[in-house]
Amino acid sequence: MGVTSGQRVFAADDLRSSGSRYEASWRRTLLLFIPIGALAFFVGWALEVPSAQATGFDLALYPVMGTALLALEVVLALGRRTLPLVVLSIIVGASAFFFLKLGWLLFLAPTGTDLQAQFTETLFWIPVVYLLSFILEEARLGKLAVRGFTVGVLLLAAVYALPGIVAGGVDWGVVYALVQLNLANSVLLALTSVFIQFKEGYTRTRARMEEAERHAYHDALTGLANRLRLNDELDRRLGWAKANGRRVAVLYLDVDGFKVVNDTLGHEAGDELLRMVSRRLREELGPEDVMARISGDEFVVVLGDVESAQAAMFKARKLQAALVKPFEVQDLSHHVTASIGVCLYPDDAPDGPTLLRHADSAMYRVKRSGKNGVQRYRADSDALVERHRNLERELRSALSADSDQLSVVYQSIHDLGTGELRKVEALARWHHPKWGHVPPHEFIPIAERSGLIVSLGEWVLREACRQAKAWEALSGQGVVVSVNVSAMQFAHPGFFRTVEAALEDHALLPELLEIELTEGIVMHGVDHVTETLQRLQRLGVRIAIDDFGTGYSSFAYLRDLPIDTVKIDKSFVKDLGSPLHAPQFALALVEAITHVAKHLDLEIVAEGIETEAQRQVLRDLGCHLGQGYLFSRPLPAADLQPYLPLPPATKSPVRDTLVN
Repeated sequence: MGVTSGQRVFAADDLRSSGSRYEASWRRTLLLFIPIGALAFFVGWALEVPSAQATGFDLALYPVMGTALLALEVVLALGRRTLPLVVLSIIVGASAFFFLKLGWLLFLAPTGTDLQAQFTETLFWIPVVYLLSFILEEARLGKLAVRGFTVGVLLLAAVYALPGIVAGGVDWGVVYALVQLNLANSVLLALTSVFIQFKEGYTRTRARMEEAERHAYHDALTGLANRLRLNDELDRRLGWAKANGRRVAVLYLDVDGFKVVNDTLGHEAGDELLRMVSRRLREELGPEDVMARISGDEFVVVLGDVESAQAAMFKARKLQAALVKPFEVQDLSHHVTASIGVCLYPDDAPDGPTLLRHADSAMYRVKRSGKNGVQRYRADSDALVERHRNLERELRSALSADSDQLSVVYQSIHDLGTGELRKVEALARWHHPKWGHVPPHEFIPIAERSGLIVSLGEWVLREACRQAKAWEALSGQGVVVSVNVSAMQFAHPGFFRTVEAALEDHALLPELLEIELTEGIVMHGVDHVTETLQRLQRLGVRIAIDDFGTGYSSFAYLRDLPIDTVKIDKSFVKDLGSPLHAPQFALALVEAITHVAKHLDLEIVAEGIETEAQRQVLRDLGCHLGQGYLFSRPLPAADLQPYLPLPPATKSPVRDTLVN
């Protein structure tokens, strides 16, 4: 697989360290030059044999050195981790050759030997010792080698020169050559020491840089690639695929069941499970496949050069199957599965971001259809899924960040007889900076499916309490604020404490807060529901049943549960007072609800009132309160403020309606 100049190339498993790159570079260099050194010894030996100046020392030692170098070449070629051993062996061999040759010249050479000419041959090998000492990756050994060599030369010169100088029979030409040799050695020692010191500093700096790079491109928990490296690798592979007419596949994997482990056993157990999952998945991939962890329990795999969609789907199912065996976490067995979305370039997407987005959409479709499956991206069905997935992600961001995307509007609830404003209902609104107004019928179901409804509900509750307190301070008597609560939020173990804390934090009177529940909530888990409702009622919070009549419609629970208000669904209101319809069922049901509610001393609110005729019918049937476009659309708190009840001293005539 090719790569253009300047692009960062990553190994399949990890970044290569500077040490390994350093070793690989010098290994290639020595593999080239060791045979040249061996050849030099053999050529020198061949030239010495017929020469009259040939010495027995050279004739014996040259072929030994050449053969030793060839042996080291074989060792270096066969073993990738043998560079330090080979370099150290050459240093020792070159030093031994130098000292043996110099010692032979000074003490054993026959009379008449041209010592200075022999010195010249010997000096050629001195730079080898210093150069190889410098390239030793272990700086301590390099310093020891050059210092030992310099001291050895000095001692050898002293042993030769001092006795001769004392006795007065020294060869001053040789002494002069030895002095020059030691001076040159001193300079080389100083330079090599400086270079080794510089290399140490560079190596440390490079190691810190690569450690920082490793953290920048890797997930700290699993050691896998992170999103940044994933994007780089994906761009590289797509460039290659485009140039060669090949395919690239992206697998988007979400671990099913991870949240259960994380919530029940704690984050440490969750982290250990993720590490185990990542290792098991990685074992199913090839060396050219890249796997990244991009969020809590979400992974992405990039498959380069896949033959077909079938091959990509096969690899995805292998990853799915790898998780069948349970994981042992904290001495307990845990089963997790995987939802995997598959997307191919260029079949399903033209670039990296689109590939990831489409694979994510396919994965999300698997999650919605029951989890534990593999699906390929389908443009015809995944467009809506993709939007919902994006909305979920953006909603999560809006809830976690300090943003002004979310707001609360309030729809007024009025006395059907006097028109007086009695309550307001708090409603969540979402204005995205890019997508504009996102309707509640779209983002509320997404929040419920994703579990974000708990966080969203808590935020609305706190904001409603804050605003209710502000209105209380303004009007002197306050206004009841009604807040919708989902089934998931109500069932949350901390729900009661959340309500209690919201009231305490804003110093709001409990009777100014009303909790709205749907029929479905109160009909399931009656014991738990009753206990929570009783605690809320003892606290002073009002309880309302929303959309009454659309669900189970059991009048019995109106008697048995601690309820203050019944809200009649708008579907039974819309045809009331219309001359074109005969809403006998709606009339009968509304009449029955009002009759039972009056008997139980419950407050009745009709939703969706849009006409004066509907208002009149509902009032005649005995309905107390109503809300709908006849009175007002949902308004921001500031726009609703002029219609709030005024302090008694400044009370003005009651308006029948708000502006439409």
